[in-house]
Amino acid sequence: MSKGRVLAALTAALLIGGGGWRLTHPPKPGGDVASQGRQPMNAAHEKVFLNEQLRRDPTHTPILLRLAQIERSEGDLQGARKHLEQALVNDRKQVDVHLELGLVCWELGDFAAAEEQNRAVLRLDPGQADALYNLGAIYANRGDAKQARDFWAIAVRTGRNSDAAEKSKRAIERLEAMR
Repeated sequence: MSKGRVLAALTAALLIGGGGWRLTHPPKPGGDVASQGRQPMNAAHEKVFLNEQLRRDPTHTPILLRLAQIERSEGDLQGARKHLEQALVNDRKQVDVHLELGLVCWELGDFAAAEEQNRAVLRLDPGQADALYNLGAIYANRGDAKQARDFWAIAVRTGRNSDAAEKSKRAIERLEAMR
């Protein structure tokens, strides 16, 4: 691994783990299965099932997205990125895929790609609060409080009562307290 990648990974770890600004992502498709009266599937069994389904239809975006979410939760960021990039080859208009890929790229230390994925979301849905919050977090981590505040203010206006709007409100308050 190059010195630059190591530094980028360390920077990401410090920013994310050390009180920096964290990116957010929407809830998993289908919501909480336990609240729907079903037991959640064991991740290993779910991966086997999803991979079988993917062999039947390698372009199935929801399967690719769910596999990526499982891989990210298991720490396989490269595997997650591969599945998400494949999903975007199939359909570039998938907001959830762009958001998840932005998060994976951030965790990999590829901050430019993380920013690009969130900007892609805004090209599809200009008021998407999760992408606006994420861009605010990216700029805050760069030290650009003004740009971060601008993104978060838009997220508050467009996201109304969403989690991203609430996180944006708290982030703005945190910025104000740091002055």
